[in-house]
Amino acid sequence: MGADSNLHRQRTWTDLPMEILSFIAIRLRLLELLSFRGTCKDFRSASTTATAKIESLKKPWLLFHKPGDSKCVIYNEDGTKTYNRHIPDLNDAICLASYQGWLLLYKHESIFFFSPFSLSKIPLPDFPRKQTTDGLVGHVASFSEPPTSPNCIVSIINPIENSHFEINMISKGQDKWTQHKITPYSIGTVSGAIFDHKSKMFYYMYGENKVLTFSVMDKKWTPYNIVSDRKGDIEDLPYMYFENMFDKFKKTHGLLLNLEEDEYVDVCGLTFEPENSSYPRMYLNEAIDVSPTKTRMSKAVWIQPRFYEAHKDLHW
Repeated sequence: MGADSNLHRQRTWTDLPMEILSFIAIRLRLLELLSFRGTCKDFRSASTTATAKIESLKKPWLLFHKPGDSKCVIYNEDGTKTYNRHIPDLNDAICLASYQGWLLLYKHESIFFFSPFSLSKIPLPDFPRKQTTDGLVGHVASFSEPPTSPNCIVSIINPIENSHFEINMISKGQDKWTQHKITPYSIGTVSGAIFDHKSKMFYYMYGENKVLTFSVMDKKWTPYNIVSDRKGDIEDLPYMYFENMFDKFKKTHGLLLNLEEDEYVDVCGLTFEPENSSYPRMYLNEAIDVSPTKTRMSKAVWIQPRFYEAHKDLHW
């Protein structure tokens, strides 16, 4: 009896049964979950189903990293907490979209979904457009569901030589992209994209207050102008969009970013559905402090603080 009691007293929490570890994992805050994952030999497996529910309904977090460095700084919604983490997949990658804790990344001529919190990765089929030395700079994407969903649809749009837009689209389970040429009255830089579940349409914001819709059902597109005048037959956008969100964060927490004089920042926005709101929200892409004297580019990505770990055998 005495020997058994001694044994129980010496047993550490790192040797707890899997069911107890899972019970702990799903109740931890996201930064606590990331910190403790490497502490216990079974904790990584136990945390595969953790979703960090405590944070999942909060405002977006910010990932900040510099080219050539895998170190990433993660800021919570108000900049009061930070977490340093090495994420090699973000190094030299271009972020095309951010939604529900997943990023759509382009790196080394491949496109893949990536969760920076669990480091899960889901490759997509080869992208049809011939890559340039700038990779997919200028491309903006949106996806309708998390990549683990059988209903996920990915759309990537980019302007072609100021003459038309090209949209490449692929649905879960398909092995080839479909390409669509769109020629609205004017072309411009795309600043954000979002999928409307009710109408089954992708919305692309571009140029000065312009929107382009593309229907998944009939493959038709329609251009719109964004106006504030409520007179006449005016349709409402099915989402709310916000500009200069990183610039506002920088003005409040600029010292935390540790930017040097020759650095500018390329920011990837996101789309998310906040709690108690009937409209999804979009943070637009930004380029901060761009000037001839700024020769080095740092990167930032808005992301929902959600933890999902895809099964190692999961594929597109």
